[in-house]
Amino acid sequence: MVPAEENQPSESGRSDGIQVLRRAAAALDEIAASPGQLRLVDLGGRLGLAKSTVRRLLVGLVEIGFASIDDEGRISLGERLLGLGGADDASLATQFRPTLDRLARTTGETVDLSVLRGQQMLFIDQVQSAHRLRAVSAVGVRFPLECTANGKAALELLTDPSAGLSGIAFDRDEHTAGISAAGIAARTTGGHIVAISVPAPSDRFDANERRIVSALRDCARSLAS
Repeated sequence: MVPAEENQPSESGRSDGIQVLRRAAAALDEIAASPGQLRLVDLGGRLGLAKSTVRRLLVGLVEIGFASIDDEGRISLGERLLGLGGADDASLATQFRPTLDRLARTTGETVDLSVLRGQQMLFIDQVQSAHRLRAVSAVGVRFPLECTANGKAALELLTDPSAGLSGIAFDRDEHTAGISAAGIAARTTGGHIVAISVPAPSDRFDANERRIVSALRDCARSLAS
């Protein structure tokens, strides 16, 4: 009989380790699906685990930067985990750039591409309007969900997974005074929630809203086909 190598993990140890990894993956899936909406008791209910087990799991995820908890106990993905999405962001920007270019030509306005990261929308690409007075948001900046066109579109998709690309979300001087926007959101084959939005000075947006909305609907149909 060949003796086991020193420090070689036992079968039961490997099984325990795999179980922990599976639980951590399941927890991260739930957090990503409802960013900033779950607390400890909610996560435990979704995972079907005891509160003490979920607490230990969550402590570990927070320690390594894969999860974060705000002052009200709401859980989001951690910055370390979000940082791993950089390569994905570049790939998404490449994938959607032809759509942004087409929208910019059709509307004559700035067109933004953003992706849901935690409780915010991260801007990953933009085609700027040629107008001297135009709306511009720097790539790499994060925006809130509740008061932006892209954020509202993403929230609608989170609330109703079947709603992707079916509706237009609006921001009428909510996030920035004097700027309005319309946006749509979709879930990619890789599981990312992305949004395309068209912001403009509010006076010009109001005057051209019908054209902007029509262009976004055409965009939605092309992405869904």
